[in-house]
This record gives sequence, C-alpha cells and structure tokens, in this order.
Amino acid sequence: MRIKTKILLLIIFTLVSILLISTYYGHKAIERDHEITLLEDASKTARQIESYIPMDGKIHNLEELEAHFDELLFLSSHIIRVDTHVFRPHGLEPVLSKSRIPIELRPLSVSDIERVKNGEVLMDLSVEGGQNYVNFVAPLRSGGSVFGITAFKVSHEEFFSMMAGKRKILLMVAVISLLAVAGVLVLSMDRLVNRPIQNLLSAISRVKDGDLTVTVAPAAADEIGRLTEHFNEMLGTIKKSADEKETLLAQINRHNDELQHKIELATVELVKRNEALRRANQSIYEIQKKLGHSRRLAAVGQLAATVAHEFGTPLHSVSGHLQLLMEEPNISADTTRRIKIMQSQIERITLSIQNLLDTTRPPDVYDHLDINRIMDDILLLVLPETTSRQITVSSDFQEGLPSVYGSSSRIQEVFLNIIDNAIDASREGGSISVATSLALPSGKGVPARVPSTGMWVKVKVADSGRGIPEDLKEHIFTPFYTTKAYGHGTGLGLAISQEIVESHNGNITVESRVEEGSVFTVFLPAEHKKELN
Repeated sequence: MRIKTKILLLIIFTLVSILLISTYYGHKAIERDHEITLLEDASKTARQIESYIPMDGKIHNLEELEAHFDELLFLSSHIIRVDTHVFRPHGLEPVLSKSRIPIELRPLSVSDIERVKNGEVLMDLSVEGGQNYVNFVAPLRSGGSVFGITAFKVSHEEFFSMMAGKRKILLMVAVISLLAVAGVLVLSMDRLVNRPIQNLLSAISRVKDGDLTVTVAPAAADEIGRLTEHFNEMLGTIKKSADEKETLLAQINRHNDELQHKIELATVELVKRNEALRRANQSIYEIQKKLGHSRRLAAVGQLAATVAHEFGTPLHSVSGHLQLLMEEPNISADTTRRIKIMQSQIERITLSIQNLLDTTRPPDVYDHLDINRIMDDILLLVLPETTSRQITVSSDFQEGLPSVYGSSSRIQEVFLNIIDNAIDASREGGSISVATSLALPSGKGVPARVPSTGMWVKVKVADSGRGIPEDLKEHIFTPFYTTKAYGHGTGLGLAISQEIVESHNGNITVESRVEEGSVFTVFLPAEHKKELN
C-alpha cells in the first residue's frame, strides 16, 4: 500500500470517528435537553390541573372538571391520557380520568406514590403497540402540601421522528463532507507529496546505478523540500568521499606494509616467549622428576622402617639370648669366641639397617609455614596431570590464616599423596576441590582434643571419583594396603601421610561414598590464635 493511500485512509478514518463521536454526543445532548423540557412541561401541566381542583381536594362539579380536562387534551395534542387522584384517610382515591385513545397508564407502586408525595416528578419511557410514550407522575399541591397526584401519558413519536430526520441529514452531510475532503486530499497529496517523493525515488535509483551527479530541485519549503535538500547534500558528501577513496586506499596499503613489519617483529618476540615457556615446562618436568624420586625415597623409607621393625625385634631377642649364653658358667673359650662372632654379626646387621634408614629419611627442617602458599604450589605441580585428564580443579583459600609450624617437605608430601590419590580415583572430566579454613575445636568433624593454640588450620580435599567402600575405609592407612592395580601403587602413601600428620600433632579423617567421591580433611594446629570473621 502506497504512503498516499495510507495517509488518505488515516485521515478518512479520523474524520469518520470524529463525526460519529460528535453525532453521538450531540444526540445525547438533545435527548437530555428534551428530557428537561418534558419535565418542565409536566410540571406546568400539573400546575394547570391544580387550578382545576379546589384547594381542599373536594370536587363539587365533576362536569366542569371534565370540561377542563377535555380542553387540556384539545390544546395539548401530544397528551394522550390524564388521570387525577387525591389522598384520603383510607388511601389514594381516583377523581377523574380522560383519554384520547384506549390506553392504560403505568401502574404506580407504593414507592412511586411515596416519592411523588414527597414532591418528586417521575418520568419513564415505554413502547406500547409500536408507539413511543412518556409516562409522567406529578404531585398536586395546595398551600405547600401535596393533596393528590396526576398521571398523564405523552406521545413521544414526534421527537423520534425529528431525531430520525436529523440523523439522515447528518449522515448525508457526513458523506458529502467525506467525499469532498477525500477529493481535496487526493489532489493535494498527489501535488504536495506524491510527485516530490517520486522525484526522490527516481534520483535514488540513478544513484544506485552509480550516477552521483544527479540532483533534485526542492518542490516547496516544507519537510519534503528539506528532505530533498538533505538528499542533495548527502550526494555531495558521497561524491566527496569517493574522491577521497583513492587517497585512503593508498594510506591503507602503506599501513598494511607497516603492520606486516610489526607482525614480523611480534613473531620474533613470540618465538622468544615460546622458548621461555619451553624452558619453564622443562623446569616443571625436572621438578616433577625430583618429586617422583622423593616419593620413591619415601616408599623405600617406609619399607626400611617396616624391615627395621620386623627384623629389629627378633635380632634384639637373639642378641639378648647370646648375651645370656656368654654369662653361663662352665662355658668353653671356643664357645665364647663363637658367641662373640655371632654377636658382632648381629650388631653389623642392625647397623646396616640403621644406615639404610638414615639415607632414605632426610633430616626435617621445621619452619613457620603458610598453608595457602603450600597448597597453591602443589596445585601448580599437578596441573599438567589434571589438564591431560581433563579434571577440573577448584580452590577456596581463606585469607589471613595463621601459620603452621612444621616441615615444609613433609607437609607437601602429605598433600601430594592425597591429591595424587584423588587424581587416580577421578574419571576423565571429573573434579577436585581444595579448601582451607580456620576451625574452632567445637566445630563439626573437628578432633576432640584441643591444640595448645585453641584452633586448627583445616585443609579439605574433595574429589568426584569412585569412592571407597565402607568395609575398606578402616584399612586405607595400613602400610602396603592399596586398592590400585598391581604396579600402580605401593600402599604406603596414606600410611606415610598419617604418620607425618600425627608427628605434627595433627589429625587426618576421610569421608567417602561409592560412586560419589571422597573427602580427606587434615587438621594441623594453628601457630597462634586468630579471631574469626
């Protein structure tokens, strides 16, 4: 639909709406004025009837009253029927009724009679036999008091006929006005809107084909004329931009050459940084190798400790028995010499076991430790393994934790063992979370004993792995006990971890559900008291 048609339809719709609304409210105003006029006429008729009836309400000459009513009906051709009643002690008594045609008045209810008795004039519309009537009930007064009522019916056909004629006239005027307005609008729109717009569209088509020399003469000093001027200015700007295009292209080519040179320099810098990254990865690899060596040494140390325990006790017993044999009386010198030889060999075996323990267990160096920093370093060490297995690692470290007094290497060994187990238990795409916090002795899951500082530093490592069956949880801290496949674990990691934690006066607990994961919690004594937030 063209814009001219849209505007024309919009204006016609607006005019029709205005005409309909004005006609409706005009009719309503005429009806209200007519109702007021009818009420005034009814009051005048009631006053006229009052003049026919004596003030005491007693009719002495009924024939004279009938003559007055006949005269009233003759002079007021629109009144169809008149009834008069007076109030008596026994009730409402009819006095006289006159009618042009056989027609009934609307029955009066008790409430209607009371309203008229209070001085109110009642009016309502009715349709009887296809004719429109107005029913009036008005009070009859004498000396300021109501002594009766008069009811009369008035024909309303003349008013309805008049309104129908006015509606026809208004409809004709509206149709003629709409046709005239539509004709004027069509001619005006074609001259003032359609032609200038068509000129603009033609010029736009030529510009689309590449002709930037076209111009459009403004039709008038209105909005479309200003639009034409802006169109001409826009074409001038486009032409100017086209002239500058070659210069811009030359500048772009020059900038491209400069950018290519910068890219080459950036590539050299990127190669250098890649080399630095390779060296960093190599350093991490060396650290991981050392870490593996430390783990193997720890396993050998645990094995040596077990061997020392298993062999030390019987060797000590044998040494004691040899000592008793040497104290026996009447023992020969040759037997004594043999016993001494056996004693020396036992001492040599004991010394060899002790030397093995000394070589696999480096001396511990205790210091004030920041547990958050230790955990951060451990997560960095295991990052390649978790990344390769697509395991999500999250951390939640509480700020401002007190330090822990202990051996950094031994504490690292504890958490490396726990996190390694979490990685082994996690499926590809699983998750591991590490959290540190300050725990009061009264907290849930906190050891019953209270450290000297009154608080614990808590480290919780949770995984979404396969979990530990309930019947196996009591064995996981037993040396050489493992649920891993043959060749993938020694069964010493958790045993060593528990020993280290207990040597630091701490405690380690585990919670686990099959196919839901495990949570290892380590409690270490805080070095000094700190207020909780």
